[in-house]
Amino acid sequence: MKTPIFLLAYGFLAYFSHAEIVTLAHADEKLPAESTVVWSPLFQATWDTMNQKLGGPPERVEPPNSLMAKLDATQWKPDAVMPEGSWKTWGGSATQAFLDQVNREAMELTGDARGPFALPQGLGQNTLACYGILNRKVEFVKPFYRAKKASMEFKIGEQTTPVRYFGAPPTRVEEFRKSVRILSWRPSEHSHAIQVTCKQMGESLVLYLPGKPQDFSTACRWLYKWRTDSMAVTNFTLHGTPQDPFPHERDLIQIPYTSLDVRESFSKLLQGNSRFHAGQSVPWQIIAAEQHTRFKLHEKGAEVRVEATLAADPFAGPPILPPTVPRHFIYDRPFFAFLWRDGAEWPYFGVWIGDVSALEKIP
Repeated sequence: MKTPIFLLAYGFLAYFSHAEIVTLAHADEKLPAESTVVWSPLFQATWDTMNQKLGGPPERVEPPNSLMAKLDATQWKPDAVMPEGSWKTWGGSATQAFLDQVNREAMELTGDARGPFALPQGLGQNTLACYGILNRKVEFVKPFYRAKKASMEFKIGEQTTPVRYFGAPPTRVEEFRKSVRILSWRPSEHSHAIQVTCKQMGESLVLYLPGKPQDFSTACRWLYKWRTDSMAVTNFTLHGTPQDPFPHERDLIQIPYTSLDVRESFSKLLQGNSRFHAGQSVPWQIIAAEQHTRFKLHEKGAEVRVEATLAADPFAGPPILPPTVPRHFIYDRPFFAFLWRDGAEWPYFGVWIGDVSALEKIP
């Protein structure tokens, strides 16, 4: 007898659904070409909860499944990565009483009038249900300026699309020296990265425009190194130079408005494999898996909400020193956006803006 598992993960941050947007369950997965892609470790946290309830990762999986292997093998520190007080996971018998408890606690966390979770159809009497939720809104220490008349030409290959954007013009950019830090500026590679400080203590928005496509895992490793290295830079004689860790006169920052809402099933990737856990008399199977993600990025901050469900039967400036070298931090082609806690190895939410499906297009 095989024991089925139901897995459902949701991530929320916007308002419009787009078929082009892709969701990944793990940071190591390859990004599809010319697509907007979302990822959050909440799915991993929910997966971990499932394994914990089953006594640990399986001793073996038949037939082998590469995605399951990555999820089972991942070691991370969720309490350091996830925003304190804004996420939670649950695990228990898939009963109405347990579901009611989870929804009550989720409503306390989100402030919503109704619970986000439901029991899947057709489950057996011994189903294990695991739920997870991430609900976070961050505000920038200093809001950016909205471009009311001009548009940004967002480039995908040879094609350009006019989109709405916000940022800081060269005449006002020094106002952001206390709230924006330059993590990387590599003009020869057409790559740069910045960090925007949020009012929520120890949290930031990190934007990264790579010189060539990368997966989430590679991007996060580079950004973790740059963030760590940047904290050691205190030499204010760098003001105005290409190595200046803060925005200076004649720099330019432009960021497109981003808004998305996508729901995607992982069922085909995770079904049909028997998971043999120690101490369990029968193997378990994933019978359904889904993630729903919404994301919104604007001049004042960002909002994120992620929900996950799993079920199984028997997740500051010195004087200006001329000459000043102008730098353009313009996110007008595919880029990463992350929400990240200080000191954490991984962000708690990431999106790769690989096309214009999540941008505010101008007719």
